[in-house]
Amino acid sequence: MKVSIIIKNKKVEFKRNWFTGSFTYSVNGFKNNIESIFNYKTHFSTNLSKFYEVKIEEIIINIVKTRPLFFAGLRPHNYKFYIENSLIKEIESL
Repeated sequence: MKVSIIIKNKKVEFKRNWFTGSFTYSVNGFKNNIESIFNYKTHFSTNLSKFYEVKIEEIIINIVKTRPLFFAGLRPHNYKFYIENSLIKEIESL
């Protein structure tokens, strides 16, 4: 999954590797982790939805990732990106 959002003239790019489970974002090329591959909760979870909060300067981006119930590793996940409780982007991707 790869998504780009422009916030205050800065390009914010979110990437998630479907195989390893790593979830990162970069602001103008500087990379940060949201979810590490070394955290066991990245790979084993009973919850269908995960909530992430990313702060870029004074702006908070909320991300909701929802996985399918069955065969989640082989099926697309739903990603919703919110700024100030307003949905700005929604995608479905591995």
